[in-house]
Formats: sequence, C-alpha cells, structure tokens
Amino acid sequence: METNTLIQFPKTTEVLERYGQEFIELYKRNLVASGRPASGDLINSLRYEVKMDRQAFAVDIHLKDYWKYIEDGTRPHWPPVDAIRRWIEVKPIIPRPMANGKLPTTNQLAYLIGRKISRVGTEGKDDFQRASDEIFNRMEMSIALAVTEDLEAQVALIFTEFTHR
Repeated sequence: METNTLIQFPKTTEVLERYGQEFIELYKRNLVASGRPASGDLINSLRYEVKMDRQAFAVDIHLKDYWKYIEDGTRPHWPPVDAIRRWIEVKPIIPRPMANGKLPTTNQLAYLIGRKISRVGTEGKDDFQRASDEIFNRMEMSIALAVTEDLEAQVALIFTEFTHR
C-alpha cells in the first residue's frame, strides 16, 4: 500500500451523502413551515457537498448568502426599498386598508414595512439550526458505525498486505 494513498471510506461517504440529502429536505420543510419562502430562491439554491481530506469529513451546505438574515433575524435597520418591493410582489403581500380606508400602493407598503424593520428588525426562525440538530441527532450513530466499519476494513487490508510481504 502506498503511504500517500488516501484511505477510502465508502460506508462513511454513503452515510454522509444521506445526511446531506436529509438535511436539505428537512431545512426546506422548516422554511416552508415558518412561512419563509417567497421567491423560492433560497430553497432552490440549496445543495450539499461531502468532503473528505486527511484530517476530516465534512458535509458542506451551499445556499444563498441571505440565509443568515432569515436564520438569525436582523437588528433594526432601514432595508433596501427595492428589495422590499420585490419581496412584496413575489410573496405576495396583500395590503390592508390604511386609516383613511384606501389601500396602500406598493411604494407605500414598502415604506411601511421598511419603517417597521427600522424600528424592530426582523425575527429569526432558527430553521437551519433546528434541521442541523435533528439530522445530527438522528444520524450520529450511523456515522460512527460507518466510520468504524471503514476503519476496520482498512486495518484488515493493511494487515493482510503486511503479512503477505
């Protein structure tokens, strides 16, 4: 066996692939349940990648950068009005009559929503963290067993090669 050869972990890779798939599906369900998808851009951007190097295994989750604002919420700030307008149209937001009985225009509605965000920020939903915790708790034992089986197979292979020299 070559000393620079990266040890193969097929069972671990298989379990981590399942981990990534199940995480993505659960995170999507969490987002839908919390009423977060508007355009579907975040949900459609979700993908995972299983990585392995000499030091670690990882399941990297790739998604739109704005996920963190949905996850953690925001402090009070004035949001970009164009983004609010697009969100109103995509969601769609149905305006309620104002005090004068008239329905607000999209620009007025964007201003009102922006003003509220400037006062209180936005609430986070912890959808990503909940999905991550649930999948890890569900699959922790499967990962440990897969790593153990793969290591045992590698040790047996090394031992066999060593004894047949």
